Order: sequence, then structure tokens, then C-alpha cells
Amino acid sequence: MLLADVETVTFAQHVGNFLHQLFGGDIPETPLALYQVAARAALVYLAGLVVVRIGKSRLISRTTSLDVILGFILGSLLSRGITGSGSISGTLLASAVIVAVHWLLTAIACRSHWFGNLLKGSSELVVENGQALLRPMRRHHISDHDLIEQIRLRGVDNLQEVRAAYTERNGEISMLKRESPPRIVDVAVQNGVQTVRIALG
Repeated sequence: MLLADVETVTFAQHVGNFLHQLFGGDIPETPLALYQVAARAALVYLAGLVVVRIGKSRLISRTTSLDVILGFILGSLLSRGITGSGSISGTLLASAVIVAVHWLLTAIACRSHWFGNLLKGSSELVVENGQALLRPMRRHHISDHDLIEQIRLRGVDNLQEVRAAYTERNGEISMLKRESPPRIVDVAVQNGVQTVRIALG
């Protein structure tokens, strides 16, 4: 074996030993030291961030139940890699597969309205012209108090001010306010000139 080859093998062994010492191995044989837990946490965090960014997930906004489920599963998977109850390689592979499946499903849902409704649900009208629609509210388990709370959170204190409200695919309630009629103000001009009527929007 050439000297260069020997040096390459020796260097690779040193790097392998260093990584094993740093992370405690792929599947730890002994309880992890605190610095190994910290090193695994940093590695799993960065790798998870890369996987989620490549997968174009909307985990932070939690757009739909599909994204929420992905968040739960990824959290569970990545934590196993940090604590050493699962291998780092298996954790990252499983995370990449889950995100890839999520990406595929959302790509299909984006192109197929029927499949999108099947996966993510659909919006439904629950308030129309100031009147709560009891049937869709009951179907989505929305009580009168829930509805009033949601409109208050949007700065409206009276249901009559709501033109339409919908339960959206992410479970939130969106709201469209009624347009207020213009306020008419009569302005009298001095010296006998006729009154001017102004409409304020």
C-alpha cells in the first residue's frame, strides 16, 4: 500500500473515531454523555431543517391538518435521534421519507381539486347576512360561543355586522364584514345659500 493511501486511511479512521466520540455512534451502545446529546441535537436540528425546506412544508403556518400531522410525526422522529433511542441515520432517512410523501400528496392536491378536498377538507359557510347557520355549525362542532369569540377576535362585536363567515380548511373561521352605508351629513352654507348634502363613506 502506498504511503498516500495509508495516510488517507489513517485520516478517515481519525475522522470516524472523532465522529463516534462526538455523537456516541449511530445507535449508542452506552448512555449518551451530555455533550453527545447536545451534538446530536444540533445535527438533527440542522438536518431536519434541510429536509423540511426541501420538502416545501408549511409547518410553521400549520395550514391544514396534513401539515399538523407532519409536524407531530417529525417531532417524534427527530427526538428519537437526539436522545439516542433511535439511530441518527434511521431518524434522518425516516424524516426524509415522511416529508417526501407529504410533498407528493400536497403536489397532487394542488393539481386535483377533488383530491385536495379529500385530504384537506373544504370551506363551508356558517354565517350569512348576520344569521348563524346552525346546520354547518353543528357539523363542524362550532357552538354559538365559539362563533361569537371568533368574530370578537376580528374586532366585531355584533353578528349583524358579518356579511359572511366560513370555516376554512385549516379549521379557522374567516369573516367578511358588511359594508357600512354612507353617512349623510347636511352642511348649511351661510348667507342664504342652499344646504349641501355630503355622503361620508
